[in-house]
Amino acid sequence: MPRRGENIRKRKDGRWEGRYISGHQQGGKANYKSVYGKSYLETKRKLSQFAEKKGVDSNFDSYKDMNFRETLFLWLDNRRIKLRPQTHAKYSQLIENHLAETIGKMKTSKIEATHLNDFLEEKINNGRLDKKGGLSLSYIKTLIFIIQSTIDFSVAQGYCSPMRGSISSLPKKKVDYPVFSIDEQDRIEQHMLSDTDGTKLGVLICLYTGLRIGELCGLRWSDIDFCHDTISVHRTVYRTVNENKNIGEPKTKLIVGEPKTISSYRIIPIPSSLQVLLRTHLRKSSSEWVISDGDNGFFDPRTYQYRFQKYLRDCVVPKKKFHALRHAFATRCVEVGMDIKSLSEILGHASVNITLNIYVHSSIKQKQSQMELLVANRGQIRGQKKT
Repeated sequence: MPRRGENIRKRKDGRWEGRYISGHQQGGKANYKSVYGKSYLETKRKLSQFAEKKGVDSNFDSYKDMNFRETLFLWLDNRRIKLRPQTHAKYSQLIENHLAETIGKMKTSKIEATHLNDFLEEKINNGRLDKKGGLSLSYIKTLIFIIQSTIDFSVAQGYCSPMRGSISSLPKKKVDYPVFSIDEQDRIEQHMLSDTDGTKLGVLICLYTGLRIGELCGLRWSDIDFCHDTISVHRTVYRTVNENKNIGEPKTKLIVGEPKTISSYRIIPIPSSLQVLLRTHLRKSSSEWVISDGDNGFFDPRTYQYRFQKYLRDCVVPKKKFHALRHAFATRCVEVGMDIKSLSEILGHASVNITLNIYVHSSIKQKQSQMELLVANRGQIRGQKKT
């Protein structure tokens, strides 16, 4: 009898290997052979096809014995066509690092909400791979999405009954999004304008258009319409896990791909002061990319982030991520009275709620001026004269 359990694993070279019993030795010991595939689902199908052809029980269609690790990868393969490559790679890595060897070993049909809530609590407190504390709420939120989606998929496919109970909601946490003050932004601009080169130009572009760092690194001169003074966004540069890497190849790779969402495809008007800088640097540039590395290729966003941190140190501005430039752009736009709908479309958001809740930051001076509008509108207070 073949041993029960999962006989599919992911190899170090990125391929998936499935093992099956090809025969037995005289002493009864099983001989194994393998099939290989680029994905978990492809390997599973090959094993099932072999079992069907040979008329043997492969144990891979016995859904009542399916463990949660197997179900997780079935769910992921089922969603592959809907996911961006970097999102698929991210989910795969999270499953491998945090789910496969823990709740992944449980039978899918036996999982209950209490098991999942205990598991998530442990991840919140001690979930880091380096054993130095818990995972961030952002990571936990993604894990909950993967787990819940896999369970819903399992129920829909008939692999298990609906789960008893529900996954506990995460505690609410106020997030302070970073934004440069006006004084800090003035210092940054002055530093970028002094001896402006191609990489410094990129910082100014983001300060006055709100581009994401990947969108900036993927910006070609052909994307800029100097007749109508607009920038078209239809690509981004990102780093993703090298899922099908061969031995000796790096774990990650750079990809020039599609923007983050459908809403990220957009056309952005260029402010007049930025138009002059862009035209000046176009005449100097020998690359197709607006900001380029030493080989005239596109910039690695990670490398550009390091370069940006050096600029902040040079102009004595506290360390913030590059994304803070996008927050600063949105906040300055609101301060000068730009309507939220226009701002939301320039930022490439699906709704104005995202813009309002995440990217708009009111300074204390702005709040004070708004409060004074109330006094001006209401007139006298307890006999005081309007001034």
